[in-house]
Amino acid sequence: MEGHVVAGYDGSPEAVTAVRWAAGSAKRLGVPLHVVHVWGLAGHLDAPPLSAASAYVRAGAQEVADEGAEVARLAEPGLEVVAVLDDGPPARALVRRAEGAVLIVLGRHGSARLSGVLLGSVALGTVQHAPCPVVVVPRTQVDPAATDLVVVGVDGSAHSLGAVDAAGRYATGAGARLRVVACWQEPTRGRSLAGWLRENPGVPLADLARTRAEGAVDAAAARLRERCPEVQVERVVEEGPAPHVLARHAEKADLLVVGTRGRGGFAGLVLGSVSQWLVARASCPVLVSRAAPD
Repeated sequence: MEGHVVAGYDGSPEAVTAVRWAAGSAKRLGVPLHVVHVWGLAGHLDAPPLSAASAYVRAGAQEVADEGAEVARLAEPGLEVVAVLDDGPPARALVRRAEGAVLIVLGRHGSARLSGVLLGSVALGTVQHAPCPVVVVPRTQVDPAATDLVVVGVDGSAHSLGAVDAAGRYATGAGARLRVVACWQEPTRGRSLAGWLRENPGVPLADLARTRAEGAVDAAAARLRERCPEVQVERVVEEGPAPHVLARHAEKADLLVVGTRGRGGFAGLVLGSVSQWLVARASCPVLVSRAAPD
C-alpha cells in the first residue's frame, strides 16, 4: 500500500494511546508513520510575546514531536517513524500534513501542552477538512488484543458507500474481516414516508424499513465483492437506533467505520449525527470518511 499514516501528538495520555494505535495500523498496512506535533500562534512563530523565546520554545516543541515518535517506535519496533514539528492552527496543519496519507489518527481529547488547543476541537476540525479518512481513538483503547474485525455502518446513501470503500481498503491492507451493519426502525410519519406508502400500498411500515436496510447491506456487499474480493464479509441487519447498535458491534472490533452523512429515513442511519455520537462514545477507534463515490 502506498502513502503513510499521520498521527497527531501533544503529549497527553489520549495522544499516547492514539500514536500507539496509529503505529499498529501503520505496521499492519505496511506504510510509514508520521507523528506530528503542532505549536505556535496562528502560524506566526515569532509573534510577540514569543519572539524572544521562539528558539527555546521550538526546541521544547521538537522534544514533544520526538517523544511521540519514540512512543510509536516502542509500540512497533521496526516501523518507519518520522517525527514532524509544524506550526499554526493544529487542525489546518494536520490536514496539510495529510496530503497523500491513508489515515489521520487523533486522540478523542488532548491537552493544552505547548499547542494550547484541546484535541477535541482539533479532531472535529480535522474530520471536516481532511483529504483522507480520520480515525479518532478513545483513551480507553490501551493495548487491546486485536480482533481482526472491522465494522462499517451503511444506509445505502452515497456517503455510506464511501465509508464502505474506506472500510474495504483498511480491511484489505490489515488482513481483517469486515462486518457490514444496517439498522432499521419503523419510520415516523412524514413527506418521505408518504411517498413510500404510495409506492408500496398495503405493506407494513416495519417491513418497508427492514427491506430498505437489507438493500443497503446487499449493495455494500456487492461493492465489496467487486472491489475487495479477498475480504471476508459478514452482513448484519438489525432493528434499533443506529448509534446504539453500531456501538455494541464496535465493542469487539478493531475499528468502526462511518460516513459523515446519510439519508436517514427508513434505514434510520443519519450518519452526520450518528458519526458524531460514535466518535464521542464508541469503545473502539472510529474511522470517519467524508468521501462519496462518483
